[in-house]
Amino acid sequence: MPTETAPNIRKIITEKPISGTERKILLLVIGSTFFTALVTVFIFYRSLFFDLDDRLLGRSDAIFSMLLSRIPPQSITNLNVPGDADTETYKRTHVLLEDLRKTTNVRYLYTVKRAAGGEPIYVVDGLSPDSEDFRSIGDPLESEIIPIVTRCLDGQSMRGKNTMDTSWGIIIPACEPIKQGGSTIGALVVEFDVQSFVNNTRRTTLICLGFSFGVAILVAAVTALLLKKVSGPLYRKLAYTDLLTGVFNRNAFELDLRHMAAGEAEGLVILVCDVNRLKTINDRSGHAAGDAHIRVLAHLLRNQFKDLGKTYRIGGDEFTTLLRDITIESLEERMLKLCSIAEKIKIKGFQLTFSYGMAVFDPDIDDTVHSALNRADANMYLYKNKFKYQQILGEQV
Repeated sequence: MPTETAPNIRKIITEKPISGTERKILLLVIGSTFFTALVTVFIFYRSLFFDLDDRLLGRSDAIFSMLLSRIPPQSITNLNVPGDADTETYKRTHVLLEDLRKTTNVRYLYTVKRAAGGEPIYVVDGLSPDSEDFRSIGDPLESEIIPIVTRCLDGQSMRGKNTMDTSWGIIIPACEPIKQGGSTIGALVVEFDVQSFVNNTRRTTLICLGFSFGVAILVAAVTALLLKKVSGPLYRKLAYTDLLTGVFNRNAFELDLRHMAAGEAEGLVILVCDVNRLKTINDRSGHAAGDAHIRVLAHLLRNQFKDLGKTYRIGGDEFTTLLRDITIESLEERMLKLCSIAEKIKIKGFQLTFSYGMAVFDPDIDDTVHSALNRADANMYLYKNKFKYQQILGEQV
């Protein structure tokens, strides 16, 4: 007879494809892990840029504080054409900007003003004249930076809070108006080079995302393994266990009979039991009382025969126990002992009583185990009728 860990049941469980619930759990684990990684990377990414913005804001304020009071208005108003680069005013201003640009390690530092036509133009560039990016007096500004510089030339201080992807790299600009007599005559512009910072940050972000994705896959694999180990016994318990009593259910009973090999049934002893007066108990004390009687009977049967076979709840209050290595005589002795135990149990005002019947599978008269089960069932009803007759006699007395 199959045991509680019957290979046939285990094989059916393990061969089942992954269930919808398990699939949802795996997707939830992967999604949650990856989402957590995304949020973490996003927070890390934003915090880096916030910190960068704060540091650059402090540097730009320091630069403007040092230069605005030292740049003469004449370096804006009197410088109009490339030839003005030979003047003393241009040279002093250029040295001032170039020295501070090198000291503060900014990429570009220059002054601008509006040309006669209103378009922004370079005035003094802080780069060395032999630099490839050097701009002469009167050169037009690049289109990417014009919107910020224009607002600055209109008298508004500008502090870059976002990176700008320009044709000459990724920068964060800052701009401060240069005034004379309360009017804006030009602007001082700083461009911080953050290309390497952005590249490193993006590379780090991709590495973090790749690592997080790998962790998500690893966690999913571990989860799948745990589900396989945990859910198999769990599904088997749910599918083949009666939830009210904890014994095996009708599904397990039919499955064990179906997988019982030819010849295995010979010598099988079948015991059937059910609770007496269950309808009366339900009517007078409620279904909870009836369920309690069923649970207690299941407990007695399971404990009494756990070393000999398996007990199944195959109906409302009907139990079948399939037994090996026991004779009808020994089984009768055990049942008498079980009845004496039940006599001492009273639940919700009713003594626990039950009827039982037994039969041995005989291949000469039984085609199937169900045939022997029917004989055991018939014997149980003989017992039950005897119990009812004795109960009637007791009431009459």
